[in-house]
Amino acid sequence: MNDHAAVVRVQRHEPGAGRRDEVAGVLKSAAQAARDASGCFGAQVATSDREPTQVVLIERWESPEAMERFHSRPEYTSLERTLDESPKVEVFTTA
Repeated sequence: MNDHAAVVRVQRHEPGAGRRDEVAGVLKSAAQAARDASGCFGAQVATSDREPTQVVLIERWESPEAMERFHSRPEYTSLERTLDESPKVEVFTTA
């Protein structure tokens, strides 16, 4: 296995009023599931100093295939369905 991630996925959520803690909790569950998945180097939930209302899930993956396998698993998709808003997702790959 590489000693660094080939893929970094950043998922940004803008929770509605009063829902920040709920969204953060769902994302923390998703991060834990990702950390347990094959090919995941780590996952964490964070906030941005530039966009403090956002809750961000950051995942680091061995390959695009490992990331896709995880994101198609029912455990992940069922967590994602509990959120009302559609996140902004950006995927970075090693150049």
